[in-house]
Amino acid sequence: MRVRYLYGKSIYLEPLIKGENGIRLSDLSHYSRLENEKMRDDEMKKIFIPRKDEMTLEINGYKLNPNDLVGDPIFSITPRHCYCLCMSNRGNDDELYRTFQADVCIAFDVDELERRLSICFEFLKGSHIIGKDVIYYDTSTLHGLDKSPDELVFYKPNQFSHESEYRIAWFYPLDKKHFLSKEKNIPIRLKDESSHMTVFHKEKNIITDCIVDVYRCNIC
Repeated sequence: MRVRYLYGKSIYLEPLIKGENGIRLSDLSHYSRLENEKMRDDEMKKIFIPRKDEMTLEINGYKLNPNDLVGDPIFSITPRHCYCLCMSNRGNDDELYRTFQADVCIAFDVDELERRLSICFEFLKGSHIIGKDVIYYDTSTLHGLDKSPDELVFYKPNQFSHESEYRIAWFYPLDKKHFLSKEKNIPIRLKDESSHMTVFHKEKNIITDCIVDVYRCNIC
């Protein structure tokens, strides 16, 4: 059993702990809009800024002098859009309570949680769940630049490495734009707005059975 930890405010997580509400995944663009600047990150752009003096640029057989360049080159790569649940490998950690402005930490059997989420998402054919540790990269290197859009979902700059993040991502078919409903079509993704998806079931223990322990912040 692998255990991973979900941090948050008790006002939002207590209903989850009690089985009164489901677990929430947020779309990848949401993290650029977080009020907490220590967590804010434009996840839809993976930036690589290699040092110009470490690169060789040649045009028609002529090598450019790095000192003649205005600045270091900037590469911006777009990962695949998806919905995420961001957890951590670090549990009941004072630093993370402060960073996340959290007062509760839930320990999950992440293997069972992913299995149950996968069952819940079977309603949309072609979608799937992937859970992986996040890889932290130095933006001054090209490490990660060769990765696929799917893989880049699990890459973040080194400045966030203290989070030791484990990410559960729900990938949906990119050609699907809406959830079909009798009342109206519900967009899977909103333009310039955050989208959230809460997974729940009439069997309330579908999520609570995956909870291993609950910790409360001692410093809050």
